[in-house]
Amino acid sequence: MVGVRLGAGLGIALAVGAAGGGWWLPAGAVLAGVLALLAPRDGLPARVAPLADGARLMARLGLVAVFASAVGVYLLPQYRVPVAAGVVLLVTVADGFGLALPRFLRGWVLGILLVAAAGVVALCLAIAPERGAGSGPGFTGLFAATAVLFPLLDRRKPDRWLAGTVVVAAALCAAALYQLGPVRTGLSGAPLADLLAAVDGQAIEPLLAGVVVIAAVPAALGALTEARGKLSRPLGSVLCGLVAAAGAVLLEPGQAMLIAAALALAEVLVRSLLTLFARRRDVRSVLGAALAVTLLAWLPPGTLLIAVAAIVAGTLVRLPSRAPAR
Repeated sequence: MVGVRLGAGLGIALAVGAAGGGWWLPAGAVLAGVLALLAPRDGLPARVAPLADGARLMARLGLVAVFASAVGVYLLPQYRVPVAAGVVLLVTVADGFGLALPRFLRGWVLGILLVAAAGVVALCLAIAPERGAGSGPGFTGLFAATAVLFPLLDRRKPDRWLAGTVVVAAALCAAALYQLGPVRTGLSGAPLADLLAAVDGQAIEPLLAGVVVIAAVPAALGALTEARGKLSRPLGSVLCGLVAAAGAVLLEPGQAMLIAAALALAEVLVRSLLTLFARRRDVRSVLGAALAVTLLAWLPPGTLLIAVAAIVAGTLVRLPSRAPAR
């Protein structure tokens, strides 16, 4: 599902390119992959598990809001809010009934995304860009780019697909920034659509919208299912869906991406600190915590406060929920 996450969220990640990454976005994709490899994955003692579970729950719900917003932005931008709410409703019902994307369909989705990514890169390289004014942020843009892209690359079980995803992310970011430049990218609410316009590809914009839907809806379903975790169906599905719908409706796409970044980084920090508390010695957890703190320091204070409040709420939800899912 990592390719699905990348295809669904990369457009929104690029939308904050000038303010949050500029030309550092490709390097940020690589550093985000490194952080994903450093993030602790092992089990924790029962006494601290609710805190880690609460952080994971809210981090996954943050992704659901991002994916739903992506569908609204690219499918019907003038009706972004109702479309995003409809996506959340759809995946909530699907999870409530225990539906999941079959393995062979996931393979098709990944194949479609790879072909689409290759096509976008080819178009960007085939047409000379028009250079605009501005150069984007300095070195600190690297940390901003990593924070924004990390939620799209994180996995519970990193494998060779993660490495491939980082390469694809770097290629797409580099191609988009080559064609649009960091300022135009950062000012765009739908940078991949603007990218097609820049290369005279408006005729295939419906195809882009279809690719985003194919990528985002299964990704949202997978994220919602991961968020629900041990909460029982359908009550747990409805509860998670309500939280995700609130995020998708109330937040602009860029805001949703930043909050998802804060939640994902906070999850890494919480799990790293809890792992150190339980084991006292774990080099990977030390490195993961240090990098997560560095990236969190870049995010706006208001975003961090929302993330902290969300994790507290998620922990309270997880405390009484120890029964296995049906």
